Amino acid sequence: MTSASEQDPAPTRSKGLLWSVLLLVLAGAGALWGASGLTWMSQPFRTPIGTETVSAATGAEARPELVPMALAALAAVAAVLATGGLLRRLVGVLIALAGALLVWRAFQQFTGGGSDLDVPAGSVPAGELSTSPFGPLLMVLGALLLVIAGVLVVVRAGRMPAMGARYAAPGAAKERVSQDPDRRLWNELDAGRDPTDEDDR
Repeated sequence: MTSASEQDPAPTRSKGLLWSVLLLVLAGAGALWGASGLTWMSQPFRTPIGTETVSAATGAEARPELVPMALAALAAVAAVLATGGLLRRLVGVLIALAGALLVWRAFQQFTGGGSDLDVPAGSVPAGELSTSPFGPLLMVLGALLLVIAGVLVVVRAGRMPAMGARYAAPGAAKERVSQDPDRRLWNELDAGRDPTDEDDR
């Protein structure tokens, strides 16, 4: 007759899976940060005094949420490490939702919902508006990485070790050692007691 523990073995913890998720989140944060610094659009303008200037918008200006989302993703790395169980799954849900929101915002950018350029007062356009796809595409990449990482955390949270488990382990380890007859024998000898004497124990 098999016991309940034999019928339902505990899932093995995978440090590789945990580090893969953390790298995905870090890569997503890096992609968002990089997208915020790239020039997304530019257009030449002629000022009232006849000079020509170029007005440009970076990702941080076109999508102000990029930098805060990148910082939030960095904070999520620590949250995934420090939490476990249901709380870790909740963190995964938040990461996936943040990524999905960024995908939607990038879609708005591609469909013409971006911010207006900062045009000098009294200036008139001197050329066509030019846009660069690299910033928005980098934003999409970062957002998708966050979605994948969040889904992995939600689905596989039980297989990822928690950092807090390292600090909780010594007590459990001591209990296991105390139940080990061979180890207990050596502990008794180290303490100067006769392991065969019930009175000493």
